[in-house]
Amino acid sequence: MKKIEVGNGVYLSEISLGAGGLGNPDADERCFKIMDLYFELGGRSFDTARIYGGGRCDVSLGNWIKSRGVRADAIIVTKGSHPDPNSMFVSRLSREEIESDLETSLKAIGTDYSDLHILHRDDVKKPVEEIVDALAGLVKSGKTRAVGVSNWAASRIIEANRYAGCELIKCAQMHFGLALTTTPSTGDLTHVVLNEPDISWYKESGIALMAFSPQARGWFVKRAEGRELNGSLLRYYDYLPENHRRLARLKNLSSETGYSMSAITTAYVRDSGMRASPLCAYSSTEQLRDSFGALNFSLTAEQIKFLETGE
Repeated sequence: MKKIEVGNGVYLSEISLGAGGLGNPDADERCFKIMDLYFELGGRSFDTARIYGGGRCDVSLGNWIKSRGVRADAIIVTKGSHPDPNSMFVSRLSREEIESDLETSLKAIGTDYSDLHILHRDDVKKPVEEIVDALAGLVKSGKTRAVGVSNWAASRIIEANRYAGCELIKCAQMHFGLALTTTPSTGDLTHVVLNEPDISWYKESGIALMAFSPQARGWFVKRAEGRELNGSLLRYYDYLPENHRRLARLKNLSSETGYSMSAITTAYVRDSGMRASPLCAYSSTEQLRDSFGALNFSLTAEQIKFLETGE
């Protein structure tokens, strides 16, 4: 599996694994099997967050890492500073909150450091200086090897790194995939969907990208199979006619190539021209194996254009 260099010795695997399903005792055994297979196939970057499962995801990930003895080989990506879900517009980006969330995650996971710590949300009303100083302090203290952000506009990342005088923010975690959506559609106005101007910047800057929801949370497969869609999938993706056109083209390309739709949507993110690691979550080892078919091929520029435009 290819590596995407982040900096300070940190890298992302060609496909990253979202551990958001952890933290529920009924799901941990199944998730452990998925992580075992991911590791066996060469995957090393595991994503977790304080907000997932009220912190239980951190604990479960730590339990898996300790039970397998793989801390030295695993790339742990922690996320903190998510607002209280009941007060999403009240940011938690003070130095104290940033430091506390990471420290709490480290204790829950059972490790002395995170490989990459990411701020889960932004507050555009807040000047970047205090945020940057806090992030720089995390790296200096050794609590994390590198820092990044999630749901930040490219302009804010540029502003932050200019203040830092270096590329302090080395990675961003953003919503990106073949299926289109909008911020209002997600029901969370602090959720930032990657747009065309920012995509151009990622391609030119070369900053590492972890793209979450690369498979549209299963929308393509469920819609293709005629399965019932829940409210969030309808809201996120189904209302956009362009997504239905993209689904038709995806089915066509899958039929022509023999590659599964899940493998193609994973490869689409990886082969998009950005230094992107699709951040995938799976409910079974079968889903993981299907998606990992992307490791066996690369999409051509012509195939990507066809998926996007039909031309």
